[in-house]
Amino acid sequence: MAGDSTNVNQWTDADVYTADPNTAGPTDLTTAWGAGWSAAGLLDGDEGFTEEREGDTNEKYAWGGKLVKVVKSKHKRTISFVAMEDNPVVFELVNPGSTRTTDGVTGITTATVKVPQTVEIGIGFEVREGTKVKRRIVKRAVAEVDGETKESETEPTVYTIKVTIYPEADGTLYTEISGDTAP
Repeated sequence: MAGDSTNVNQWTDADVYTADPNTAGPTDLTTAWGAGWSAAGLLDGDEGFTEEREGDTNEKYAWGGKLVKVVKSKHKRTISFVAMEDNPVVFELVNPGSTRTTDGVTGITTATVKVPQTVEIGIGFEVREGTKVKRRIVKRAVAEVDGETKESETEPTVYTIKVTIYPEADGTLYTEISGDTAP
Protein backbone atom coordinates (compact mmCIF):
# COMPACT_ATOMS: atom_id res chain seq x y z
CA MET A 1 0.00 0.00 0.00
CA ALA A 2 1.36 3.41 -0.96
CA GLY A 3 1.23 6.32 1.43
CA ASP A 4 2.49 7.35 4.84
CA SER A 5 0.06 7.44 7.76
CA THR A 6 2.35 9.84 9.65
CA ASN A 7 1.35 12.48 7.08
CA VAL A 8 -2.30 12.28 8.18
CA ASN A 9 -3.30 14.97 10.67
CA GLN A 10 -6.23 14.97 13.04
CA TRP A 11 -5.57 17.93 15.26
CA THR A 12 -6.50 17.37 18.91
CA ASP A 13 -6.01 20.91 20.20
CA ALA A 14 -6.12 24.43 18.79
CA ASP A 15 -5.96 28.11 19.66
CA VAL A 16 -6.69 31.43 17.98
CA TYR A 17 -4.70 34.53 18.95
CA THR A 18 -5.38 38.16 18.05
CA ALA A 19 -3.16 41.24 18.05
CA ASP A 20 -2.81 44.63 16.45
CA PRO A 21 -2.14 44.50 12.69
CA ASN A 22 1.44 43.64 11.69
CA THR A 23 2.35 42.35 15.17
CA ALA A 24 5.25 39.91 14.86
CA GLY A 25 4.23 36.32 15.48
CA PRO A 26 6.40 33.44 16.61
CA THR A 27 9.06 32.28 14.16
CA ASP A 28 9.30 28.72 15.45
CA LEU A 29 7.05 26.02 16.92
CA THR A 30 7.98 26.27 20.61
CA THR A 31 8.17 29.99 21.40
CA ALA A 32 5.04 31.26 23.12
CA TRP A 33 2.92 33.81 21.30
CA GLY A 34 4.52 37.07 22.42
CA ALA A 35 3.35 40.23 24.08
CA GLY A 36 0.42 41.78 22.30
CA TRP A 37 -1.17 38.45 21.33
CA SER A 38 -4.35 37.41 23.22
CA ALA A 39 -6.07 34.01 23.11
CA ALA A 40 -9.71 33.71 22.00
CA GLY A 41 -10.31 30.89 24.51
CA LEU A 42 -12.19 27.64 23.97
CA LEU A 43 -12.96 26.71 20.38
CA ASP A 44 -15.41 24.19 18.92
CA GLY A 45 -13.17 21.31 17.84
CA ASP A 46 -15.89 19.63 15.78
CA GLU A 47 -16.13 22.75 13.59
CA GLY A 48 -12.34 23.23 13.42
CA PHE A 49 -10.85 25.87 11.13
CA THR A 50 -12.47 26.16 7.70
CA GLU A 51 -10.43 27.86 4.99
CA GLU A 52 -12.30 29.08 1.92
CA ARG A 53 -11.09 30.51 -1.38
CA GLU A 54 -13.07 32.74 -3.70
CA GLY A 55 -12.08 34.39 -6.94
CA ASP A 56 -12.81 34.88 -10.58
CA THR A 57 -11.44 32.67 -13.32
CA ASN A 58 -11.63 33.80 -16.92
CA GLU A 59 -10.76 31.36 -19.71
CA LYS A 60 -9.55 32.56 -23.11
CA TYR A 61 -10.01 30.41 -26.21
CA ALA A 62 -8.49 30.65 -29.68
CA TRP A 63 -10.36 29.92 -32.86
CA GLY A 64 -11.22 26.27 -32.98
CA GLY A 65 -12.11 26.24 -29.30
CA LYS A 66 -8.58 25.69 -28.00
CA LEU A 67 -7.96 26.91 -24.45
CA VAL A 68 -4.96 29.24 -24.55
CA LYS A 69 -5.03 31.10 -21.25
CA VAL A 70 -6.62 31.09 -17.81
CA VAL A 71 -6.66 34.40 -15.93
CA LYS A 72 -7.35 34.50 -12.20
CA SER A 73 -8.38 37.65 -10.34
CA LYS A 74 -10.18 38.93 -7.26
CA HIS A 75 -8.75 36.25 -4.96
CA LYS A 76 -10.23 36.25 -1.46
CA ARG A 77 -9.22 33.94 1.39
CA THR A 78 -11.17 33.44 4.62
CA ILE A 79 -10.74 31.24 7.67
CA SER A 80 -13.73 30.52 9.92
CA PHE A 81 -13.85 29.12 13.44
CA VAL A 82 -16.36 28.82 16.27
CA ALA A 83 -15.52 30.53 19.57
CA MET A 84 -17.23 29.09 22.64
CA GLU A 85 -16.25 31.69 25.24
CA ASP A 86 -17.68 35.13 25.84
CA ASN A 87 -14.47 36.93 26.79
CA PRO A 88 -12.88 40.28 25.84
CA VAL A 89 -11.09 38.87 22.76
CA VAL A 90 -14.24 37.26 21.37
CA PHE A 91 -16.31 40.36 22.20
CA GLU A 92 -13.92 42.52 20.13
CA LEU A 93 -14.06 40.07 17.20
CA VAL A 94 -17.86 39.86 17.30
CA ASN A 95 -18.47 43.57 17.97
CA PRO A 96 -15.61 45.56 16.38
CA GLY A 97 -15.68 49.17 17.54
CA SER A 98 -17.83 48.42 20.61
CA THR A 99 -16.78 48.60 24.26
CA ARG A 100 -17.34 46.49 27.36
CA THR A 101 -16.23 47.24 30.93
CA THR A 102 -16.61 45.42 34.22
CA ASP A 103 -16.95 47.31 37.49
CA GLY A 104 -14.19 46.07 39.81
CA VAL A 105 -16.38 46.48 42.92
CA THR A 106 -19.78 45.16 41.82
CA GLY A 107 -18.61 42.80 39.07
CA ILE A 108 -21.33 44.16 36.78
CA THR A 109 -20.39 44.26 33.09
CA THR A 110 -21.73 46.98 30.81
CA ALA A 111 -21.38 46.76 27.04
CA THR A 112 -22.05 49.47 24.51
CA VAL A 113 -22.62 47.59 21.25
CA LYS A 114 -22.35 49.75 18.15
CA VAL A 115 -22.82 49.17 14.46
CA PRO A 116 -19.77 47.06 13.53
CA GLN A 117 -16.79 48.96 12.18
CA THR A 118 -14.06 47.64 9.95
CA VAL A 119 -11.25 47.10 12.43
CA GLU A 120 -8.06 45.50 11.16
CA ILE A 121 -6.38 42.87 13.32
CA GLY A 122 -3.46 40.49 13.26
CA ILE A 123 -4.55 36.90 13.86
CA GLY A 124 -2.81 33.60 14.48
CA PHE A 125 -4.12 30.06 14.21
CA GLU A 126 -2.41 27.12 15.92
CA VAL A 127 -3.27 23.42 15.82
CA ARG A 128 -1.53 20.62 17.72
CA GLU A 129 -1.48 16.82 17.74
CA GLY A 130 0.98 15.31 20.21
CA THR A 131 4.32 16.91 19.31
CA LYS A 132 3.20 18.11 15.85
CA VAL A 133 2.35 21.80 15.60
CA LYS A 134 1.15 24.05 12.77
CA ARG A 135 0.99 27.84 13.14
CA ARG A 136 -0.44 30.39 10.70
CA ILE A 137 0.35 34.05 11.28
CA VAL A 138 -1.79 36.63 9.42
CA LYS A 139 -0.51 40.21 9.55
CA ARG A 140 -3.73 41.97 8.44
CA ALA A 141 -7.32 40.79 8.49
CA VAL A 142 -10.85 41.70 9.51
CA ALA A 143 -13.26 39.51 11.47
CA GLU A 144 -17.03 39.33 11.50
CA VAL A 145 -19.79 37.10 12.81
CA ASP A 146 -20.85 34.60 10.17
CA GLY A 147 -24.51 33.72 10.63
CA GLU A 148 -26.61 33.84 13.76
CA THR A 149 -25.69 33.87 17.43
CA LYS A 150 -28.21 31.91 19.45
CA GLU A 151 -28.76 32.09 23.21
CA SER A 152 -30.83 29.21 24.55
CA GLU A 153 -31.54 26.87 27.41
CA THR A 154 -30.32 23.73 25.65
CA GLU A 155 -27.12 24.76 23.85
CA PRO A 156 -24.12 26.91 24.72
CA THR A 157 -23.90 30.30 23.04
CA VAL A 158 -21.23 30.13 20.36
CA TYR A 159 -19.89 32.65 17.86
CA THR A 160 -19.03 31.64 14.30
CA ILE A 161 -16.34 34.06 13.24
CA LYS A 162 -15.16 34.54 9.67
CA VAL A 163 -11.75 36.14 9.18
CA THR A 164 -11.06 37.79 5.82
CA ILE A 165 -7.34 37.95 5.10
CA TYR A 166 -5.72 40.96 3.43
CA PRO A 167 -2.64 40.06 1.38
CA GLU A 168 0.65 41.81 2.03
CA ALA A 169 2.22 43.96 -0.71
CA ASP A 170 4.04 40.91 -2.12
CA GLY A 171 0.84 38.81 -2.19
CA THR A 172 1.56 36.83 1.00
CA LEU A 173 -1.65 35.82 2.77
CA TYR A 174 -0.03 34.25 5.84
CA THR A 175 3.12 32.62 7.08
CA GLU A 176 2.78 28.96 8.05
CA ILE A 177 5.23 27.19 10.32
CA SER A 178 4.77 23.46 10.89
CA GLY A 179 6.65 20.44 12.10
CA ASP A 180 7.38 18.12 15.01
CA THR A 181 8.64 19.66 18.24
CA ALA A 182 10.09 16.34 19.48
CA PRO A 183 13.88 16.14 19.27
